[in-house]
Amino acid sequence: MKSTLVWDWPIRVSHWLIVLLFTGLIITGKSDGDYVQYHFYMGYSLSAVIIARVLYGFYGSYYARFSQFVRSPKIVLRFAISLLSGRPQKYLGHNPVGALMVVVLLLVLSIQWGTGLFTSDEVFWFGPFNGLISEELAAKLASIHHFLPNVLLGLVVVHVLAVLYHELCLKERLIDAMVRGRKKHFIMISTEVKTPRWGVIFSLLMGLSWLAALWMIPI
Repeated sequence: MKSTLVWDWPIRVSHWLIVLLFTGLIITGKSDGDYVQYHFYMGYSLSAVIIARVLYGFYGSYYARFSQFVRSPKIVLRFAISLLSGRPQKYLGHNPVGALMVVVLLLVLSIQWGTGLFTSDEVFWFGPFNGLISEELAAKLASIHHFLPNVLLGLVVVHVLAVLYHELCLKERLIDAMVRGRKKHFIMISTEVKTPRWGVIFSLLMGLSWLAALWMIPI
C-alpha cells in the first residue's frame, strides 16, 4: 500500500483548532460560572479560523478545495446507500457524505458565531454589532445562538460515530490521517499535494484581519 499526503498542515491545524475552540465555547456557554469574557474571545477566534478555512477551501491544496470534494445530492445519496451496505467506494479525500458533513458543520458554526456578534449578556458584555440592530431582532438572534449548540452537538456526535464506523468497520484510519495527514491506499493517483504558499498567506491574513477588527471594536 502507498502512503500519500492528503491533508496538509493548514487543514489539520484548522481542524483541531475548531475542535478545541468549539469545546471551549460549549463549556463556557453552558457553565454556570462567569466565563462570558472567555466565551466572546473564543467565539472571535473561532470565526477567524473558519474564515481562513473557508478561504483555503478555494485557494488551498488539492484535497482542501470545495471544488474537489463537494458532490451533487444524487452522488451523496448513492454513496450513503453503499456506505450502509458496507461496500463504499474508496476516496482519498472526503467522501461525498463526509464532504456534506464538512459543509454543514462550517455553515452551522458560521451561523453560530455570526449570531453571537449581535448578542449580549444584557449586563456587561455586548457583541460588537449588538448596537446596530433593534432589541427585538437581537432577541431573535440570541434565541438562535442559544439553540444552535444543541444542533451542533448532535452533528458532532454523528460525525464522531461516522469516523468510528470508518475506523472499526471499514478499517480506514481517518484519525491517524487527520493527525499525520497521510492515508494508505491502493489507488493510483497523479495528484501530488502541495501546500500553496500564497493560499496559506492569503487565508491567514484574512482570518487574522477579521480577528483584529473584532478585537478593536469596543464591547
